[in-house]
Amino acid sequence: MRAIVSKGAQAELVAMDIAPPTAGSGEVVVDVRAIGVGRVDLIMRQLMPADFIPGIEVAGIVTSVGADVDPRWGDRRVFARMQAGGYTEQVVVSEDDIVALPDGVAFESAVASGVNALVARFCIAKAQLIAGETVLVRGAQGGIGHLVVQMARILGAQVIEGRKNSPPVPADVVIDLVAGSGARACIEQLNANGRYVIAGISAGMPPADFAGPLLTDFRRSRSLMTLSLDSYPPSVVSYAAKEVFTDVAAGKIIPIVAETMSLSQANAAHRLLEAGGIVGKVVLLPDPRMVR
Repeated sequence: MRAIVSKGAQAELVAMDIAPPTAGSGEVVVDVRAIGVGRVDLIMRQLMPADFIPGIEVAGIVTSVGADVDPRWGDRRVFARMQAGGYTEQVVVSEDDIVALPDGVAFESAVASGVNALVARFCIAKAQLIAGETVLVRGAQGGIGHLVVQMARILGAQVIEGRKNSPPVPADVVIDLVAGSGARACIEQLNANGRYVIAGISAGMPPADFAGPLLTDFRRSRSLMTLSLDSYPPSVVSYAAKEVFTDVAAGKIIPIVAETMSLSQANAAHRLLEAGGIVGKVVLLPDPRMVR
């Protein structure tokens, strides 16, 4: 089968033939129909050694199940999370990391929500955002950000979409998917008892002293938190994913597919993300399925 392989931080991604996977105990093989492309893929290209296959989320159909797996997974439409290896025509994943897709959710919509919607959902929960509060979303146009905006509005919160050079506005919550040098100014915008959640660093790490105002004005009881899906047990993530896809099927959440490209265009997809300005999610489709 075909896979897209990283040959190093500065090298182009390369299409290669690799052996198809087989399901071990507790695992399933998924025939991939759509692959989510995210900034985490760009970061991992810089950090991982050569011959690494990017991709942390796919949607497709279960074609085989291993020992100790519920046989009813066979032929089901699923969303799957993994640490890496998604840029292929088939993947093998743990049964714990797949979630059944409702009939009304297309494969492309599944990966356009998927990990992004889960991060958005956990950010809002971690910040304990409630109706009537004001939330500043940094990176509101991105794959995660546009879903944070939707979910916050569903809750009844007032949403401020953070943009470069935007005038400062007081906020009860900041959900930061960008970080970088602008983080300190956003700390200053937090109201008393405000909560600041960082779930992305697309603009780089913030200055080392960016959280200083939280200590120098500690009587306002403001807090700083970080968020990664990896800190949650698979069972918790899977439960949240079921709720996300139920909301997508019902039209409550509308994931945006910014661009659909062939798997063989993975380099172009990464350049698109690097250029910035993307609203929503870039999705790769295994080449034979580009025409449906």
